[in-house]
Amino acid sequence: MKILHLVGQREDFGGILSVIRSLHQVGPSSRYQHSVWVHKDYIETREPVLDYRYGRFIISDSLSHLLIFFTSLLGFFGVRRLLKRESFDVIHAHTRGGLVIALIVSWLMRRPVLFTNHTFAKRTGFYRWIASRKRMTTVLLNPAMAQHYRLKINEPRSWIVFSGCADNFLNKQLAESFLSSSSTKAKLKLVGMGSVVRWKGWHLPIQAMAKLPLEMRSRVEFHLWGPEQHDADSQAFSNELKGFISQNNLQETVFLHGATNKVVESLQSGHFVIVASENEPCSVSLMESLALGLPALAARSGGNVDIVRDGETGILFENGSAEDLKNKIISILNGKVNIRPAVEIRESVRGWAAGTMTEKYNRIYDHMAQLNSIKL
Repeated sequence: MKILHLVGQREDFGGILSVIRSLHQVGPSSRYQHSVWVHKDYIETREPVLDYRYGRFIISDSLSHLLIFFTSLLGFFGVRRLLKRESFDVIHAHTRGGLVIALIVSWLMRRPVLFTNHTFAKRTGFYRWIASRKRMTTVLLNPAMAQHYRLKINEPRSWIVFSGCADNFLNKQLAESFLSSSSTKAKLKLVGMGSVVRWKGWHLPIQAMAKLPLEMRSRVEFHLWGPEQHDADSQAFSNELKGFISQNNLQETVFLHGATNKVVESLQSGHFVIVASENEPCSVSLMESLALGLPALAARSGGNVDIVRDGETGILFENGSAEDLKNKIISILNGKVNIRPAVEIRESVRGWAAGTMTEKYNRIYDHMAQLNSIKL
């Protein structure tokens, strides 16, 4: 069975492509073959290398709805030419640009399409309308997202599928626990994993570090691993972070390491993982961290509330509040936090690993292939 994933990205920053890689890695030699449609300027930077198809007129997302619509309209003709040359059993859209193309495919080519919604969008009515279309099957990432869209999950028309971490994370060495340290002066190492973009909220842990009392600041480090994106706003955000670090003398406390291919080692070097973004849909790095036994400091929003058991596998802080995050860090330093052992933190996400995610997606793909053969 051949699946065409409509993505449209120019660069690989994980997220959606990490999900597709997991689908591919669990059974690359199985009957499910995954191809990914990306922009013609896309350059592969991660492994394993996926099977790509390239389009000239496609974008993954934009602040301009008109730009998404018109580029996707042009991108549809490229997809239609591709579908005439090559047969695919399932069309699977992931981004807003891919969604518009999938809608046109379902309308003009009368083909059932699958859409995985990876965002907490503001226009909830539009996405409910999408889910009601005759030839549309919708996947949401967690119960919080279903509640956000006020969408009733009704298989096989709508599903919840967590974007699971790779299975091998469950077999790696467990991370060292800061809370088990007998020293009251042990250094707390916080780690973040993700692209340096504004919506990820990396300014919050850095601001929280600046708010710490001076006697505590020397006992904490924040290490951020992730690439800088090349768009103007992301570059401006990166410069803002560096300027704030310099102005507040945080050079010995906050470390911006850039991109890394050593995800496991980078996460294992920390004691807590920080997820600060607002309405993070389903953070793969969060689940990877929990799979390594690393507890989380996560914003109380989005999919985090379904993934992190507050006070057990991590600590939730108020969304967007550097002050509350600072207070949570102080509580950890003062020994006022009791988190479950690393092995129990790992077990909390075992059911969301890539193997389980893939099994569920394969059920959906089988259903979609049947619908395609019926020609609704």
